[in-house]
Amino acid sequence: MFRRVLIESNYDYVPYICFALIAGVFTIVVLRALLMTKSKVQHLASMPLQDDRDLLNDHTTTSESDKASQ
Repeated sequence: MFRRVLIESNYDYVPYICFALIAGVFTIVVLRALLMTKSKVQHLASMPLQDDRDLLNDHTTTSESDKASQ
């Protein structure tokens, strides 16, 4: 039964490549966050966040206006 299982050494490097890709993306994200200018940080901090209730109200308002126009 175990004679059918062939252990290929070609796939030994896959975990290292995946780790390098994830570490690279993480490093890029952290560096972009650290190198952001103060004005960009202030702009992102002052952006209004939309509440779920507002999303629901916007959705019902648009669907009611669509029904009225038909």
